[in-house]
Amino acid sequence: MVEQDWQARARQRQRRINTVIGALFAVGLVCGFLVGFFEDDKAGLVAPNSIPPWLAVTSATVFIVAVSFGSWKLMKESDEHERVIHTKTTVIAGNVMLIGFPAWFVLWKGGLVPQPDALWLFMAGIISSALAFAWYKFR
Repeated sequence: MVEQDWQARARQRQRRINTVIGALFAVGLVCGFLVGFFEDDKAGLVAPNSIPPWLAVTSATVFIVAVSFGSWKLMKESDEHERVIHTKTTVIAGNVMLIGFPAWFVLWKGGLVPQPDALWLFMAGIISSALAFAWYKFR
């Protein structure tokens, strides 16, 4: 069967997407390895001051640059349908955090729940984003 031009372009586009995702994965893997390597073994899992300040600043900077650059590159490769899906999932994740923190904060002020925890709010945003992506992409 003769390959059509659109099939070759689709494979090239998918290869570019996979390259960006693979590069972001590799950067995250290296940062995670370094954090695990330099983390204080005596500190708790989410204890403050458990990694050196230089590593915290480096990891935060790498995260910001990698996510910004990766988002920009992936947006260039996305079609209209994928952009709509990503926009909807970002809005849902943002709303989970935007609604979740003030509600949790007010309940904490009333003595009903423990102090708000950024890790749980972050995880709620990530999980809601993943669930929304799956819903919009595969329904």
